[in-house]
Amino acid sequence: MNLKKHLFAGLTVSVLLPAQAAGPLPVVVAESEAFEIVGRLDENSLLLHVDRAPTNAPVLNATLAVEAGGKEVAAVFDAAAGAYRIADAAWLQPLRADGEHGLAFTLVVGDEADLLAGDLVVENHDHGAEPAPWRLSPLAGSALLGGLGLLAAGFGWRRLAQRRGGAA
Repeated sequence: MNLKKHLFAGLTVSVLLPAQAAGPLPVVVAESEAFEIVGRLDENSLLLHVDRAPTNAPVLNATLAVEAGGKEVAAVFDAAAGAYRIADAAWLQPLRADGEHGLAFTLVVGDEADLLAGDLVVENHDHGAEPAPWRLSPLAGSALLGGLGLLAAGFGWRRLAQRRGGAA
């Protein structure tokens, strides 16, 4: 009987693990008749993909400036990513706060120019008030299920033995 208690306690202790919940990256979308801009704010930069609206052909090596909160910064073309990157930490810092942040884009491609606008939507979920969700690890879950099965089988065997008049 003591073995059953230890088995059950051992299977239930430390089997719950916090889930690795990564929130969605903040996104901005700006569109005009000629161009589309889609951007994602990650921990290091704002990465902006620019393409032509009618064909979805990427726009490479253009001049792109972005304005937020009265401050403008140039987005540098990153050939490896095929996108434009803003890595100015001081300029990006206000954009990390929860809410919608209006962005204005000035795009110059050859002799074409366009002004686009979009809202960067930021929803931070790590406010510290919500407890981390929990999940059962697969190995611990299997062990717990197996242990409960053995426990149930032991009780069933004991009951069967008592009905037959035997001692358990």
